[in-house]
Amino acid sequence: MMAEGFSVVYNIDKVWFRDFGEMVDEMLDKLTVTCDERGIVPLRLVFFGNPDDNRQYITHRDWLFALIRQRCDRFGWRAPLVSYVAQRSLDSGLVMESQCVSRENSERVREHCSEEGVRYFVVEDEEGKRLFTEGILPSSLDAPILEQSNEVLSKLGRVLATEGMDINTIVRQWNYIERITHVPDAPGANQHYQDFNDARSHFYARTAWKRGYPAATGIGTAHGGIMVEVDAAALTGKKCSVVALDNALQVAAHDYSQNVLIGVADKIFRHKTTPKFERAKAVVSPDAGVQVYISGTAAIRGEASLTGVGIEQQTLTTLENIRYLISKENLRKHGIKVDTAPEIQIFRVYLKTENLLDAARTLIEGTYPGVHALYVLTDVCRDELLIEIEGMAVVE
Repeated sequence: MMAEGFSVVYNIDKVWFRDFGEMVDEMLDKLTVTCDERGIVPLRLVFFGNPDDNRQYITHRDWLFALIRQRCDRFGWRAPLVSYVAQRSLDSGLVMESQCVSRENSERVREHCSEEGVRYFVVEDEEGKRLFTEGILPSSLDAPILEQSNEVLSKLGRVLATEGMDINTIVRQWNYIERITHVPDAPGANQHYQDFNDARSHFYARTAWKRGYPAATGIGTAHGGIMVEVDAAALTGKKCSVVALDNALQVAAHDYSQNVLIGVADKIFRHKTTPKFERAKAVVSPDAGVQVYISGTAAIRGEASLTGVGIEQQTLTTLENIRYLISKENLRKHGIKVDTAPEIQIFRVYLKTENLLDAARTLIEGTYPGVHALYVLTDVCRDELLIEIEGMAVVE
């Protein structure tokens, strides 16, 4: 049951292996049934697939867009935003995260497309203004990672400027980075993730972040270059707020020391720039309740990774970090008055190798029975980390 305000309902669907187009058709059939039964429409669809290379990645992405445009009349609405992530599902042929809104709320959604082809939705009401983008890609997936990162973030900046929204209104950012831990074999080359962090630091330096950085995930992909997707919110309504959540068990990522960063110093900042994100971001509304974006979370205590402990202990530590992060105690510590802890809607689980699936899934399902989760194969931001989990939680 959704709250009366503008809220997003998250769900995960999976289909078994077959031709890519057939898998997409089956997925959309399932989504159509869900939308009809629950009186909702899809705002954004995020697909996780397994293309062979960047050329096939673009082919799959174009195919997705075409199939969804052909089928959107079955939703009784416009074509949703679409993102395609090159991460192989570990328990299905194709997996889709759907982000839906009620048909009533969908009437408030305006569709736009930037001059550079970026589709996004805007919602304006008495509480303020919200913006949702599709996955934003560079013009070339073969360009250096730093160049791709700067181009994608510039596209995002122009979208926000067009809507009169400051960069600091970003509340959630997904950063997909091809071969995230790779360091090119060249003098002075940076790790891909560090190149992205440098670009993000310069982009974010254009404004002040008085309410904290966005919640975020920086995660690897097999292909697809750099892709960024955001939710932004400029809330002006009474009793509305956006609150950054720290975790007492972990150092804030933007406060990491130089010791845990890989690469060379940025020429302007004269040091290796830190990942600019908060452990979580809560969007508080008297109508929609409390919506908590949980950033990508791993087995890190302080700023150090747990090493040599295996997948079971890394999974348990990651879940402990999340449990404390969204606890009633921690929300109240940050000025958010709740009677209960937020309820997890979904998890995304990123695993470093295929053989980790069974152990991780057993622990996650045992700790959070009934929570929908997707499990994909990819590198996380540090070589020694075996698992990373992100999610969405709500208090209605």
